[in-house]
Amino acid sequence: MTHNRRTFLRAIAAGSIGTVVFGNTATAATTTTIEGGGGDIWNQADEFHYYYEEIDGDFDVTVHNTSLENTDSWAKAGIMVRQTLNADAENAMVRRRPNGEASLQWRSDNGNTTVSTTSDDGSGESEVSGGSIAADWLRLTRSGDTISAYGSTDGSNWTRIANIAPSEIDFADSAYVGLAVTSHSTGTLCAAEFESLSGISPGSNGDIGDVDVAGSVSTGDGGGDTDAVVTTGSATSVGDTSVTLNGSLNSLGGASSAEVYFEYRESGGSWNATGAQTRSSTGSYSATVSDLVTNTDYDFRAVVNASDGDTATGSIASFNTSDDSGGGGTGSGSYFDLDAGFADSSWFDDSVTVHRVQEATEGAVRSAFEASGPRLVVFEASGVIDLGGSDLSITNDQCWVAGQTAPSPGITFINGMIQVEGNDCVVQHIRIFRGEDGGAAEGADPMNNADGTSNVIFDHCTAYWGRDENLSVGYDSNNTTITNSLIAEGLDEPEENSNGSLVGDGAQNVAILGSVYAANNDRNPRLKDNTQSVVANNIVYYFDKAIMISSGAQSSVVGNSYIGRFDWSDAIIKGDGSVSIEDNYVTDPGLNGRTFCSASQLGSRPLWPSGLTAMSSGDVESHNLSYAGARPADRISHEQRVIDNVRNRSLDTSVSDPANAPGIPGNEGEVGGYPNHGGNTHSLSVPSSNLRDWIEQWALAVEEPDANPP
Repeated sequence: MTHNRRTFLRAIAAGSIGTVVFGNTATAATTTTIEGGGGDIWNQADEFHYYYEEIDGDFDVTVHNTSLENTDSWAKAGIMVRQTLNADAENAMVRRRPNGEASLQWRSDNGNTTVSTTSDDGSGESEVSGGSIAADWLRLTRSGDTISAYGSTDGSNWTRIANIAPSEIDFADSAYVGLAVTSHSTGTLCAAEFESLSGISPGSNGDIGDVDVAGSVSTGDGGGDTDAVVTTGSATSVGDTSVTLNGSLNSLGGASSAEVYFEYRESGGSWNATGAQTRSSTGSYSATVSDLVTNTDYDFRAVVNASDGDTATGSIASFNTSDDSGGGGTGSGSYFDLDAGFADSSWFDDSVTVHRVQEATEGAVRSAFEASGPRLVVFEASGVIDLGGSDLSITNDQCWVAGQTAPSPGITFINGMIQVEGNDCVVQHIRIFRGEDGGAAEGADPMNNADGTSNVIFDHCTAYWGRDENLSVGYDSNNTTITNSLIAEGLDEPEENSNGSLVGDGAQNVAILGSVYAANNDRNPRLKDNTQSVVANNIVYYFDKAIMISSGAQSSVVGNSYIGRFDWSDAIIKGDGSVSIEDNYVTDPGLNGRTFCSASQLGSRPLWPSGLTAMSSGDVESHNLSYAGARPADRISHEQRVIDNVRNRSLDTSVSDPANAPGIPGNEGEVGGYPNHGGNTHSLSVPSSNLRDWIEQWALAVEEPDANPP
């Protein structure tokens, strides 16, 4: 099997929401000076100068505000996200005042009154005393529909000031993000200086509102000379031996022209250069590099040599030339390809029958699920499908459910169960929220494969609110894989019965990889009698019991992250079975002298998928929080809430009685009720050949924020 490591390595290099990254910006000592006038950024309309670009989706922007002129005690400089360029637009700004205090302010909708973490009507959102902190480094992020503001004194250790949920402020997919300065003194300009800007490459600036005196933006080294500025972009079209490198010339400084190019190298080696391109104006540029070494890590950076002798480089970014030949996997943004476990999907080829689901109804889906013969199920509609407490089963062999083909926000099932009864089946990119109304009683899982099934793959699935388990493996089944899934919030009332996954007695060759178990009291997972499994590179967060392994069971437990366990005494891994353990860790809280494993320990792995290499446990949290769940680049609020809880360690782990754990719901109403997102439709042009490539492209489109559908 082949793992799409090039995308994984690029994601690790570029970072993810919740990880501080100073990448893709110029490394020259560039100072951006913004002069802004205006009465204020406040009340129902704003007056300031804005240096910005338009961003689609998530962002993570940091900057060092090295100086701010004291034209007024409420002069402001900082990072802003803004829905439009109108003066009264919805916006959020992490701001800094001349006294050095940083805080968050926001206008919840166009024309509304602005509030802040330091004002009476916004202080309830603050996570710091008094609503502000001393900070000269500022950070603003968007993850899904949640806006978060941070401050720092060193650019490395960040304090979150506030987290604004979409119920408070809700931006469209596309918004303007940039640096904002107001003098808070009509007719006066306030100068603010910024360095180490990361996460955006502004190319536009202008005054917002009636400022009386025009503002400006300039870049330089602080001594009066302006510098050329270049930004490193992404690596695209990464092949076995070739790649396209992308960058942007942001400023020529004082020069009339400049030569731009890229430097690249095998990681740790000597730099090579692409051919130079002469530019007389700013803009993006790219270069294609060939004759690279297959399956090798590379670094690259953008370079500019201006005609006045000024030289600058962008930050170093990375890619990997993976060998994609012969793998058989669909590939994805995740480290774990579809065939990373023991199950495989080699039965699928271009001869399958395509079943189009053209409306988001149970009947339309059931017709496709219960059809016979090798088939691909694609979706031309999205929405929430209420199963009315019933089971929806894939009854016949060789069915591939490609939920990634649905338009945003995807397919979400509620109030029932999805079960795979056939062999040779793949279920990808769907959500299921069972809940109390879905007959959540003993044995009621949101998703599983039936007893005795073989060669079943669950990839990028979201499974919530089971009364028994959330996503389980059938008894006496063979070759079952669970990858990149979000398995969360097993219900715990009327009795303590909140569980993640059960691997049923006699199940052989089970692989659970790259997934997130969150707010399930127990069975994360439960490995029953005489089972064989691999549990690798998963996160388990907010739990009382992790792995329970029964008599005759064997498991390889490698590279997992155990976070936020309750006040407990049992081992993380316990039972009468046998395990090999490697590179796992426990944190927040740590083991504190308690036992990690009380089960029988083996000297080597009892089983392991051919060709699989585990990630280092140190990479697991960043990776899984970026890629777990049905549509990581298109998460709904229920998914984002759980991901944020893990990332921010939001839930109280001090409880000693798991039945009273406040982060584990007793019913769906305690966590916002069933999803009720709307739906959309689109027409799919399904090719007659290369169907696997087509499915992979749709998968990437819902896993990678910068990927496009076919």
